Amino acid sequence: MATLGPDTFDFWLGEWDCEFEGGHAVNSISREMNGKVLRERFAMDAPQRWAGTSMSVFHEHSGQWFQTWVDEAGAYWHFVGSLVDGNPSFGTPTPVDADNVYKRMVFTDITEDALHWRWESSPDGGLWTVNWELQYTRRR
Repeated sequence: MATLGPDTFDFWLGEWDCEFEGGHAVNSISREMNGKVLRERFAMDAPQRWAGTSMSVFHEHSGQWFQTWVDEAGAYWHFVGSLVDGNPSFGTPTPVDADNVYKRMVFTDITEDALHWRWESSPDGGLWTVNWELQYTRRR
């Protein structure tokens, strides 16, 4: 995958169980609005309940993916799609939050029925720290 295109994140479509150290979540990703928007509905049920949603769109004029994330804690983040070591990702274009760090999510080890997801942060966009990892398994 050398560039991002309108189908870059199609692997993510579907219903998923998400396992992580100490917890479980479900995530549902669907195409909506004439197939132009990917809608994510994330719900963590353990170790606590927490939910959020994102809307992602491929902007044909610029050739870029954009995502907006909001959640029940009041978070709002704007992400831009890119490739990290050839893997699809979404990252903040500038440092965000009180932490004043860059944030990104990177999708790796993608197969039809599974993928690995990393949530990372960086003070300068150079050295990245993994903060959270999810193992996605497609629900049947």
